[in-house]
This record gives sequence, structure tokens and C-alpha cells, in this order.
Amino acid sequence: MGGNIGQLGSRSYESLADDEPLDPEEPPKRPTGNLIMHSMAMLGREFCYAVEAAYVTPVLLSVGLPKSLYSMVWLLSPILGFLLQPVVGSASDHCRARWGRRRPYILTLVIMMLLGMTLYLNGDAVVAALIADPRRRLIWAITITMIGVVLFDFAADFIDGPIKAYLFDVCSHEDKERGLHYHALFTGFGGTLGYLLGAIDWAHLELGRVLGTEFQTRKAMTMKSLLRELVNMPPHYRCLCISHLFGWTAFLSNMLFFTDFMGQIVYHGDPYAAHNSTEFLIYERGVEVGCWGLCINSMFSSLYSYFQKSLVSYIGLKGLYFMGYLLFGLGTGFIGLFPNVYSTLALCTSFGVMSSTLYTVPFNLIAKYHREEQEEKRQQTPGGSLDGSERGQGLDCAVLTCMVQLAQILVGGGLGFLVNKAGSVIVVITASVVAMIGCCFVALFVRYVD
Repeated sequence: MGGNIGQLGSRSYESLADDEPLDPEEPPKRPTGNLIMHSMAMLGREFCYAVEAAYVTPVLLSVGLPKSLYSMVWLLSPILGFLLQPVVGSASDHCRARWGRRRPYILTLVIMMLLGMTLYLNGDAVVAALIADPRRRLIWAITITMIGVVLFDFAADFIDGPIKAYLFDVCSHEDKERGLHYHALFTGFGGTLGYLLGAIDWAHLELGRVLGTEFQTRKAMTMKSLLRELVNMPPHYRCLCISHLFGWTAFLSNMLFFTDFMGQIVYHGDPYAAHNSTEFLIYERGVEVGCWGLCINSMFSSLYSYFQKSLVSYIGLKGLYFMGYLLFGLGTGFIGLFPNVYSTLALCTSFGVMSSTLYTVPFNLIAKYHREEQEEKRQQTPGGSLDGSERGQGLDCAVLTCMVQLAQILVGGGLGFLVNKAGSVIVVITASVVAMIGCCFVALFVRYVD
């Protein structure tokens, strides 16, 4: 992923490198190759995210994390993200580094993602090799794994905003739409690869035996002015953020616990059983099949993203947004009512529709809102030029992405408690209910621009 970002900066490949367009007029049309190269960052990010979504709950349970600590794991990084995401988004709006506004942040966050992933996937094995005392080993294994999860989540959530803002900085309105579709396409492809790794039974492959498995605004922005900017956000931006919050709350309620749901509810396994017991092996099998389900989700997300541009001409952005929430709500509802292996795998296609929707439609609307504001300013300003005082796209993308962290806070704080009390089946029921509420909200309150 870091290599892809390096390629983005290549001056020989004309450029998404110049992310400081001083000319306020519409940026030039970008070649398809440029947009694809930029979307590679999303592929890498989603690949890593897929590995985490598939394995972090089983890994935490397998190292001995008590269910009562679920909430702590899922709350730390989103709380930090929710508080700091707008600050980073605004800072990137005003950054004047030689690499450009967004790329220093993207590269730093990529390194943090890789470090976090290394810690949560390998912490248990490293601690086991260094510490002999079983009690101390358990405490350190849980601690290092939790640190890895928090660090990875923090960086993976943060990086989406700068990547989207980078796209918006250097592309014409038409290219922004194309770029967002490529983002969704490669996000789905990256997720497919990540979940595919988890779906393979590596323990019975030679490579798996060799490597081991996972179960081993141009003026200085002050805090005061930033908060004022957030409070004074136009109502249609605020409604879009609320709808994004509903969507991600529903999506994360399902995704963060889905492999555990498959292992415990569908396959009736036990993650707390001894690792050589039948119950634990059945649970592991459920996790692997859950990864196949998430792989189906990502594959269908890519496929759906490919057809989105055609669908939007028939049903519009409002139809796309509404349909994504509706299909996801129905799909997770049926999974909760009928937890059968084959029907669950088939209904994972509805996850892909929601995933593609969340990664494209809200940001497409942000781009349209900005375009509308710029057109109004051109009409009001003599000569049709802009004075550079328009809303920062980095800040707006960051605030929208903040809803992911807020959703994770809600899911971690509320759903972790419910799972502890009612079992994993509650996750899909919660996802369905929240998605249906989101359906009503996107239909009634979100503003759509022609």
C-alpha cells in the first residue's frame, strides 16, 4: 500500500501528484490510469481491514480476552478517531508540505496500520516465546493484541478521509464520480482478497504450516474555529452525516462480529474451549466459513460498484442510497431469523450492496454539495473566480468519516454489552433494525443534488 502511494507521487505519471491546485478553476480531466492508481490505496486499506474484521474477535477470544472487555477494545480507537479526525482533516486542508497536503498523512497512517496489524496477529506468539509464566503470558498477550487492534483501527479509520480529500483536490467533478466508483470497485476487490485469506484452511496447506496461523478552511485553524465550523455545518451536511452514522452502525454491528456469529450461532462452536477440543475446532470451521461469507460480500461489492453508474441513471442517488440500506436490513434480518449456513452465505450479497453504497453515495453527495457551492460563489463573485474561502473538502470528508468512529463507539459500547448478555445472534438483529431506520432517514431527510 505504501508502494502504491509512492507511485501516486511519481512526476512521470502526470498526476495526482500536484494536490495543491492553486488555480480555482475546474482541474483537468485525469486519465483512467491515474484514478486506478489512486484507488490502489483503497485496495490495500480494505485488504488489511478485511483481515481484521474476519479475525480480530476470534483472535481476542482465543488469547483469553474476557467478554466483559469487549467494549474497551472497540471503544478506544473510535473515541480517539472521533475526537481527532476533524483536526487531522482540517490540518491536511492547510498543510504545505513538499509532498502535498494529503500524502504525508496517508503514508504515516499506512505505517501505523501495518504496525497495528503485526501486533494483533503475532502478539500472542511473540509473548509465548518470551514469557514462560502462564499468568503473565496471558496478561501480556491480551495487552499487546489489544494495543495492535486499537492502533490498526485508529489508522485504518483515519486514512479514508485523506484519501477521499486527495481525490477531490485534483479531479474535475466528473472524475470525482469516476474515482469514487473505482474506489468502491477496488475496495471490494481488496476485501475479497483479505477475506479469502481467512477462508482458506491454512493449517492443512504446506505454506500454512511453514508460516503459522493467526491463532498462534487557508488561514490558521484553531480548535475554537474548528469547533465553530462543525457547529455551523449546513443542515444538509449534517443530515448526510447522520445517515452515514446509521449506515455504519448497522454495517459494523454485523461485520465486526460476523465470523464469531458463524462460529457460535450457526456452527455451535465454543471459542473458550481448549484449542484441541471438538468445540473449538467446530468454532474455527465456522470462522473460516464466515470468512467465505465476507469474501462473497466483497466480491459482490465490486460487482455492484461496476453497475452503480448505470443504475444511478435510472434510480438516481436517492434510489441507490435507499436500496443499499433496505437490502442490507432485509438480508441481516433473515440471517438472524434463519441462521442456516447456505442461506446465510447467499444473503451475504446484501452486505456487498451496503458496502459499495457507503463507500460511494455519501462522498458523491459531498462532491455535489461542494460543486453547487462553488457554482453559487462564481455567480456571486465578479469575473466568476473564487477567493479560496470555500469550505475545506478535507474537513468535510473527515467529519463524514468521523461517523465511522462514532458508529464504532456505539457498537463497541452497546453491542459488546448485548453480545455478552444475549449472545452473538443479537448482532444481525441489531444491524437489521438500524438499517431499516436508516432507510427511512435517507428517504426523508437527506438532500439530493441533480
